[in-house]
Amino acid sequence: MKHSFIFLLFVLFFTASECATALSKEIPLLFSAGSGAMDGTVIIAETKGYFLEKGINGKVIKFSKGKIAFDKYLSGEIDIATANIISIVLTDLDLSKHRIIGTLAYTDNQTKIIARKSRGIKTPSDLRGKKIATVRATTAHFFIDKFLTLNNIPCNETQIIFMSKKQLPQAIASGKVDAVCQHGMPIENAKKALKNDWVIFQDGSIHRKPVSLVVSKMWLDEKPKQVKDMLKAILKAEQFIQTNTDESIRIIAKVKGYPFDVMNEAIRGEIKYNLSMKQYLYMLLENMEQWAIDNNLVKRKKPRNYIDFLDFGPLEAVAPEKVTIIR
Repeated sequence: MKHSFIFLLFVLFFTASECATALSKEIPLLFSAGSGAMDGTVIIAETKGYFLEKGINGKVIKFSKGKIAFDKYLSGEIDIATANIISIVLTDLDLSKHRIIGTLAYTDNQTKIIARKSRGIKTPSDLRGKKIATVRATTAHFFIDKFLTLNNIPCNETQIIFMSKKQLPQAIASGKVDAVCQHGMPIENAKKALKNDWVIFQDGSIHRKPVSLVVSKMWLDEKPKQVKDMLKAILKAEQFIQTNTDESIRIIAKVKGYPFDVMNEAIRGEIKYNLSMKQYLYMLLENMEQWAIDNNLVKRKKPRNYIDFLDFGPLEAVAPEKVTIIR
């Protein structure tokens, strides 16, 4: 009896190994990933083998910018995009052919303004008359516009300078600008360059930044089981991050090329991993759409209707408590 049980275990192990090997040889389902940690659950789902457990050969492809990652999805080089709102709004994608099926994570306090104290900046009102650098047509651009408005500083009473992420730390360190608005490594590098000559401004009420899963409607229609299995794998990864946070931080930091301490601060203090479909997502799309039109960042003059762009069906079938969007 004992020998039979051991033989059965061997057969089960061998069969599972063969299935995993067969899956790894299939054409992979490619996920895009930007430079930050908001898409951390797909990183964990691949690294810990949760995609394979669900019968999916999922592979995450990392890109240096979210826009590049989304463009790769639009060109058909990527199957599933992990995209922020600005990447979606600034494109002319045919909404009828694509769907958001869930938000992977969100943050209310990731975007920051770092300013030089030696330029007389101690409070937000001190930004009046100063030079502020950010990256054009990004969440940071949206944030600085709203931040100045909320602090009663007309845009014409500051000078907004656009440059790349890599240029921001050197720009403030050299004194070319008085402040920069961004998140992640540009802020960390600016802190190092300025030593103690900096002050940070944040406002969690301005903008909730989510990263969502964008997929083709064709894939949704043709492979509904695969869609649901993918979501189950991501939910398992989300649970792993919650219960094994240190290990998750090490994994994501390695994949993204971040120092552990910076990634630790981001994941523990800024990012909320929560695969969901909530009402704020639709409202954010509408708000960002109007902002893009008002600032001539898109050619269209009439806002698009995003309501049919959101498909809550797959997630509702897998985890109905995660879907609270108004129908």
